[in-house]
Amino acid sequence: MKRTRSNKTRLPAVFIGPGLLVLAVLALVPTLFAIVISLQDRELGQTDSSWVWFSNYVQLFSDRRFLNSVGVSLTWEVLTVSATMGLAVLLGVLLFQCTTPRWRNLLSMLFIVPVLLPRVSAAFVWKFAFHPLFGLLTWPYKAITGEPLDLLASPVTALLTVAFVDVWQWGLFFAVIVLKLLETLPPQPFEAARMDHAKTWEVYAYVALPMLKAPLISLTFVKMVESLRAFDLIYVMTRGGPGISTETLDMYAFSQGFIESGRISYASSMAVLMMVASTVAFTYIWKWTRPS
Repeated sequence: MKRTRSNKTRLPAVFIGPGLLVLAVLALVPTLFAIVISLQDRELGQTDSSWVWFSNYVQLFSDRRFLNSVGVSLTWEVLTVSATMGLAVLLGVLLFQCTTPRWRNLLSMLFIVPVLLPRVSAAFVWKFAFHPLFGLLTWPYKAITGEPLDLLASPVTALLTVAFVDVWQWGLFFAVIVLKLLETLPPQPFEAARMDHAKTWEVYAYVALPMLKAPLISLTFVKMVESLRAFDLIYVMTRGGPGISTETLDMYAFSQGFIESGRISYASSMAVLMMVASTVAFTYIWKWTRPS
């Protein structure tokens, strides 16, 4: 009997152990290596280095370009996550309310297409669509006013234009998920609300969405993590410009580490700081939004 219990105790470790070992190699080792580099004064292509401990981190808080990139990153997160979730809920409810199952399936297939496109390909397509002279979306403005409209060249509209592409790609896909979640809800609460003469928007606001609170929170976290990885989209469409108006934190770190000065220790300190700040923020938001 004791031998059987011992085998049952060891069995999960046998299956989980290899996975944890792979996770340690693929995640923890690069993270620890980045932390070590951030405490040194190391430049790209040079073998010698010296320990500077936390001076890179201290320097970050007096770097105006770094502070600007933090502000752009926060704006990007709030803008893309809120717009994506708002569009997803609106379209999901409209699809559920206004279409037949046949049209739902057809539209769902079309809505999934954008997220299947590689992000770089989508960026090139939309960059051409917003071209000031030949773009399909800017042509009506040029035809009416006679002046070209370059949305990606203005510090005011550049980030909004790139965010539009991100929301288009993920908002439609999340709308399909919201639609499928609505289809899984039991019909009795909807029928009871209609018998109480509740309006359509009241049925969804006070009956459907509260039942979908937990999965919608999970979707929001997925989008928050995905928005942190928008480097390729922004880099292709604006390269951080005009000026540094669309330069996010990861783009500035990449620029410092590999493009401009080769200061990989300085770039690593940004990456470590971003990782710590993201972990703390996600932990706090997760606890705040956790169902009671």
